Amino acid sequence: MRKIEPEYLGPLTDRPLAETTTPASPSELFAGMSAFLAARHQRRRQEQWNAVTPLVDRLLRPEEHILYVSHAMQVPPPLHYLSLGYMALTYHQVMLVLTDTRLIEVLIGVRGKKAETRIRSFPWASVRSMKMSMGQMRLIPVQGKKQSWRVPLRGDRKLMELIMARLKPRFLQEGAGMAEPLPIFHCPQCGAKVSANPASCDACRTPFRSTRLAALLSLAFPGAGLFYAGHPFLAAADFLGEVLLYGLFVLLMLEAEPGTVGVIVGIGALFLVITKLESVHLSQILVARTKPDTESRRSMFQRVSLIGGIASLVLIGCVFPLAGAGRAVVDRDLAIDGAGGSGGQAEPDSQWQVSRDMSEWSAFADDPTARSQWRAGDGALVTLFAYPQHLLDNASEFRREVRKALVDQGLTLVVDDENVPSPFHGFRFVTRGENEEGEPVSAAQYFVLDEENRDIHQAVAAVLDEDAAMVEGVVREFLSHATWVAATEPLRPAAAEISSR
Repeated sequence: MRKIEPEYLGPLTDRPLAETTTPASPSELFAGMSAFLAARHQRRRQEQWNAVTPLVDRLLRPEEHILYVSHAMQVPPPLHYLSLGYMALTYHQVMLVLTDTRLIEVLIGVRGKKAETRIRSFPWASVRSMKMSMGQMRLIPVQGKKQSWRVPLRGDRKLMELIMARLKPRFLQEGAGMAEPLPIFHCPQCGAKVSANPASCDACRTPFRSTRLAALLSLAFPGAGLFYAGHPFLAAADFLGEVLLYGLFVLLMLEAEPGTVGVIVGIGALFLVITKLESVHLSQILVARTKPDTESRRSMFQRVSLIGGIASLVLIGCVFPLAGAGRAVVDRDLAIDGAGGSGGQAEPDSQWQVSRDMSEWSAFADDPTARSQWRAGDGALVTLFAYPQHLLDNASEFRREVRKALVDQGLTLVVDDENVPSPFHGFRFVTRGENEEGEPVSAAQYFVLDEENRDIHQAVAAVLDEDAAMVEGVVREFLSHATWVAATEPLRPAAAEISSR
């Protein structure tokens, strides 16, 4: 392993570093290191240096001298922050290797212990200036973008400032006209120069992972692009995130009313585009790090992109027929066989007359949940309503909402139980209150569960009286003769006007 020689270019202080501390310990990378880093930081630095040494050795020339090695975090571009959020610096950890001729940057893993495959260098002859400020080291090249690294340890910053003072005479030694565009990327296999996002190395023919394939995989299947990039944790998080959004979209579609389907589809499409763009961008960031690939691996992921794309299209396409099948509609109505009147078949011996023409009704004619009105022989009126339930609805919650609504209307609950005529199951409310003229009104509301189709039907009767038993008797009499029949849509006022023209 090469020696680290901070004072190769000359003394950094008025005394040699070896004389500023106690005798060097085996864990020190160079004599005097303990003046800058605590023992635990020295041990970790030794581990990090051991991890990146094989890659650095491929670049170093025989006559090149290492001045210092430091842990840092590349300050990424704003779009990288947007994709990685608070983890941006974690995924941009690097080891900075300062030599007498250049700065070498080696990317390391998120845990800071393993070398990655991106290697960049910045020859001093192409650097205009470099300085340490506000915990960051900034490098300004003659050609190329400014580079910044956050250096977390104060000891590293202090020592690198001293070394930079010795390096300044080496900046632009050959003049600005001879400066190279920075940074220079290197092949992790052989150390040769490569482009920023190469398909392969011209020197050793090593193929690298493709940002185009990463984008296709991200579009085809959640997390596939990040898995191809070599980040299974991020891939799993992306997969779970997209699955949760897909599940939410499915639930919204199942719960959607007919008039809101378009809005939900639009929102779903917007979130799909945002999440896919995020996945594509993040996978491309993490793949564009000169990661070696193989033809067999690339071929396998190409097949994954095809199969995953088909599977994703099928899953998205299935939402629409599923939503149609799960849409809440009234499947059956309550009716009395043989009842006469509009919408029914008259029979002389029937004591109930039915009306399904809402233009004939004196009340509830504009209620979209109303289904029919039934008049007994003594003139008592029972109105039926139906409430189709979505998959996530339940009768208990519905009952609580009805109870609350009745109380909010200022009605007194006389009866609140599950005593409905057999064979039906459900619950009932009997209330007392007053109409707009201040007259006492008693009402009976029986709710019958159509358990087979998950619907709830309501039978309501009201009288200008405080005799709750009388109004209850009317509803119970109706239900004792009622049966389930195929749903018959009532003739609503708008439809009635059209049919009369």
